Amino acid sequence: MSARKTKQKDADRQSPTIPKLEVSKFLQQVEERAWTDAEKELDNIRQKSDGGQWSRGYVKALEGLLLTFRGNDDKYIYLPRALGTSTPEVVTELKNEFAQFSASDIHGDYDRGFFRALEDYLSLAQTSKQSALLCHSRMQNSIQQDYGEE
Repeated sequence: MSARKTKQKDADRQSPTIPKLEVSKFLQQVEERAWTDAEKELDNIRQKSDGGQWSRGYVKALEGLLLTFRGNDDKYIYLPRALGTSTPEVVTELKNEFAQFSASDIHGDYDRGFFRALEDYLSLAQTSKQSALLCHSRMQNSIQQDYGEE
């Protein structure tokens, strides 16, 4: 193996450089369907990532999430449909499965980065869903208190 390939493999094995704040903003913007802002944030992520295989896989998964949620083609909306109709337990199970894939040495660096991005997205989706449920629950309690409904 050439010295260049060995050097690249070593760089891929080290901690990848993915800007966490930008990723959080990007995922939030996808959730909010703010496509223009999400695309700008994705460009920032591309520019700040280190270019290793892990980072390429991570960025490619983010691109796929953007295209999946923005597109209207039912052929590519498995994840949004699965999240919309599943229980929190199913989402947790799916997130845990992606976490296992992203940590497994069986998968290459690119695949581990790809799965990690999906895991990060599901973490946000879980938090958003739990926040929405909590907000809904609080609203229901407030209405019940205001109107004396049980």
